[in-house]
Amino acid sequence: MHYTKDDSANASTPVEFIFMGTGTSSCVPHVDCLTRPPEAEPCLTCLSTLTPEGKRNARRNTSAVVRLRSACSEDVTILIDCGKSFQSAAVEWFPKFGLRRIDAVLITHAHADAMNGLDDLRGWTLRGAIQLHIDLYVSMNTFKEVQRAFPYLISKEYASGGGDVPEFKWHIIEEGVPFEIGGTGVQITPFAVHHGRIFTPAPPVEMPITPHSLSPASTAASSPNVPGTPLHAEDLPTSSPADAIQPYLCFGFIIQDAITYISDVSHIPEHVWAMFKSRGKVPPVLVLDCLRILSHTSHLGIEDSVETARRMGAKRTYLLGFSHDLQHDDWVTITEAAGGENHEGSKLALIEKHGLHGLREGDPIWVRPAFDGLRVFVSGEGSVRDEGYSR
Repeated sequence: MHYTKDDSANASTPVEFIFMGTGTSSCVPHVDCLTRPPEAEPCLTCLSTLTPEGKRNARRNTSAVVRLRSACSEDVTILIDCGKSFQSAAVEWFPKFGLRRIDAVLITHAHADAMNGLDDLRGWTLRGAIQLHIDLYVSMNTFKEVQRAFPYLISKEYASGGGDVPEFKWHIIEEGVPFEIGGTGVQITPFAVHHGRIFTPAPPVEMPITPHSLSPASTAASSPNVPGTPLHAEDLPTSSPADAIQPYLCFGFIIQDAITYISDVSHIPEHVWAMFKSRGKVPPVLVLDCLRILSHTSHLGIEDSVETARRMGAKRTYLLGFSHDLQHDDWVTITEAAGGENHEGSKLALIEKHGLHGLREGDPIWVRPAFDGLRVFVSGEGSVRDEGYSR
C-alpha cells in the first residue's frame, strides 16, 4: 500500500479509498457540448475539460477502489462497480496508484454505468494475465440482469468468440447480511436504498445458472434458486399495476467500519437508518450521491445530500455522481456553505443564484465534491485525510 511511514505507524488498519469515477451515467464531458455550433450557448463545464485547469470537471462513471490490509497483513483491493468508462479509468489510475490485482468486485446495481465494463476484466484473467479469476459480489437481481445482458459472463457456452471472456466466481449477497471477502477478514455490510422506480419489470431470463459459477457470499446468504437450477418466468416478479410502482433497489456498502458508500440513491428507507444506528458507531467517511442542484427521480440533489450527510454524522462526506450543470469549483463553494462559511462576491452570488442559503441551516458539516483520482485515507483510529483538500 502507498502510505507514508507516519501513516503506517499511526494506523493499525488503514484504509485507502480511490475515486475511479465521480460522474453521472453520461460521464463528463458530453459529446453534444463539445460539438455545439458557435452560435449555441457554450457548456463551460464540458469545454473546460479540454484544458489542464478543467481536469477535475472530467468525470467518468461512479466507481471506486478500496485498498487495505487483510488479517494476514496482505494487500486487499476491492473494486466498487465496473461501468462503461471503467477501462479508461483503470488505464489512468491503476498504474498511477500501483494497483494491479483485484480481490473482489462489488456491484451496486444492474445499470450500464455500474456493470457494462465487466467484459473489460478479461484483461485481468485471460490466460491468467494477472490472476486466474475475479470474485464478484452481487444481489440475485443484479446477477439475473448480468445473465440477461451478457450471458457469456455467466456461462461460457454462450460466448461466440472462442471463449476469450473473463473468468468470474459469482457470490450472491443479501441486504443486511455481512460477508467477508474471501478469507481476508475484510467485512462488508450491504444495504438497499431506493434508486428511482420500476415501472415495468424486465422480461424473464430463460437460461440455466452454471453450477460452478455461483455461490452464496456467506452461510447466512441464501437464494430461492440453487446452482444448476434453470430460471423460469415464474421465478421472477410479475408486472405490477400502474398504481403499485415499486422502488428500484441499489446496494450501498459499509466497508470495514471505515467507509459508508452510497453512490446511487433517491431515498434511504427508515429501516436502513435504523441499521446504521444499531451499529453503534458511524464510519468516519461517507461517500454520497449528488447529481445536481435539484432533486431527481433517481438521485439526490444538493439539499437532499447535505441533509443526509448531517443525519449520518460522518467526519467527512464526499459527493459524487455529478452532471455537467456546474463546475467542480462551484460545487466546492456550495459545499463550503454547508460547513458554515460566509461567502462574498462571486461566491455569494452563486449561492444566491441557486437559492441555497438554507445549506447553512443546521450544524456545520465537512462535505466536498469528490473528483476522479482523489485519494482518501482513513487511519485505524478513524482520522481522515485526502490529497485534494487542505482542510
